Amino acid sequence: MTSGVWAAVLAFIDEFQVPIRIVVILVLAFVVHWVLRRLLKRFIEGVVSGVKKNQNVEATTEIRASPLVKARAIQRTRTLGGIGRSLITWVIVIIATVMVLGQLNFNLTAILASAGVAAAGLAFGAQNVIKDILNGVFMVFEDQLGVGDLVTIGEITGTVEDVGIRVTQLRALDGTLWFVRNGEVLTLGNASQGWGRALVDITIDANNDLELAERVATEAAHELAHDPEYIRKVTGEPEVWGLESVFGDRATLRMVMMTRPEAQWGVQRALRARLKTKFAEAGITLAAELPNYPGGTQ
Repeated sequence: MTSGVWAAVLAFIDEFQVPIRIVVILVLAFVVHWVLRRLLKRFIEGVVSGVKKNQNVEATTEIRASPLVKARAIQRTRTLGGIGRSLITWVIVIIATVMVLGQLNFNLTAILASAGVAAAGLAFGAQNVIKDILNGVFMVFEDQLGVGDLVTIGEITGTVEDVGIRVTQLRALDGTLWFVRNGEVLTLGNASQGWGRALVDITIDANNDLELAERVATEAAHELAHDPEYIRKVTGEPEVWGLESVFGDRATLRMVMMTRPEAQWGVQRALRARLKTKFAEAGITLAAELPNYPGGTQ
């Protein structure tokens, strides 16, 4: 009985060995693909969670010690992880396809030779695609941008959601998702690297005591820097750079504060509100709005 069953099984395998081999190849390809992506995901999560655990924070933007090195390590790991997933998929698909064609008795030598000729032809016709791929790889390895960065590419400002092999996805401030070809990125501004600077121009009536205005502005900035809501966003002492411009009956003072990356705009808004309150308490009059005169500046 047992020998008869085994004989039937062997006969079935012998008759359908090609389809069975193809199925085995596809199953193995799926398993290897799943395992490699799983290992890559665990590696990325391990790096990110390890950095955050060492810094005792929950969010990347809260990292305090060596913020540039630690935060960029997280962002770069996530970005390279996205590219790694794409490479794993393409490599496994190509290898599985070649193996399946071999089981179907296709002449692999001729296929590979034809593929080489076709690749050479495509290289001439798809120069823009190759340019996109190479530029994308260099952008990642040179750490020009990473997932989560706030960047400006051309006229588009937004948060990087994905850095693909050919296209980078940006989420603009209004929610629009932009797809930017990597090869078309000629200039790129990154607001998420290193540090930020909150810059506020204070326009007051020129008849006010400018020294008093500077002292009050400095006090307001110090209060903001020690506010629990902003203490982790401000990284440097406030500075008043002095008189920026004078026009008619108004004078403009410029104040700056060093901040963490991407925190400068929130600090600017909070500082303006605090300056308005402190100036009112000190009796310092803000300049009334004046029209733009031809040839003049405000």
